[in-house]
Amino acid sequence: MRRWTALTAFVLIFAFLGYGQSAPATSSAAQPSAAKLAKIRELLVLSNAASMAATSLKAQAGSIKKMLPLPPRAQDDFEKELLAAVDVDELMSLLIPIYDRHLSDEDLDGLLAFYRSPTGKRFTKALPLITAESRQVGEEWGQRLGRKVGEKISEKLAHGDYGPWPPERQDSSPEKH
Repeated sequence: MRRWTALTAFVLIFAFLGYGQSAPATSSAAQPSAAKLAKIRELLVLSNAASMAATSLKAQAGSIKKMLPLPPRAQDDFEKELLAAVDVDELMSLLIPIYDRHLSDEDLDGLLAFYRSPTGKRFTKALPLITAESRQVGEEWGQRLGRKVGEKISEKLAHGDYGPWPPERQDSSPEKH
């Protein structure tokens, strides 16, 4: 399950990175005001959104490199170059339009009030720990589910519910008469 998690992260990261380097999307929406941009930037800083994404990428780098079909030294170079290329400010600039599309000025004001509050500050401090522990619980849960479903499928295979398995190999060479 861990390989699939890392593989999924690898694909998503490179899809995200590739998307970020494609031609800018044209939008008919007006550019946000300077005040709204400032609110979004402050929210990203207070909530540690971009920093947490970069930290997550760094945490996954070791797993990602192991899945690459490259020699070990090239895998190490990939990890080193990936970590060196992480630019939180660049990531923030990619996140700003998303926050702009989905949050109004009123939403941003409410979120900023929360993240400025003692509760918001405690939440921001606790979130990396909550995320790490949740990831671990999620992996364990996924492994249990995978074993449970695997056992059910194995039983069905053993009972012949899917027909003969593995399928008998048919000789594709022409028969001699």
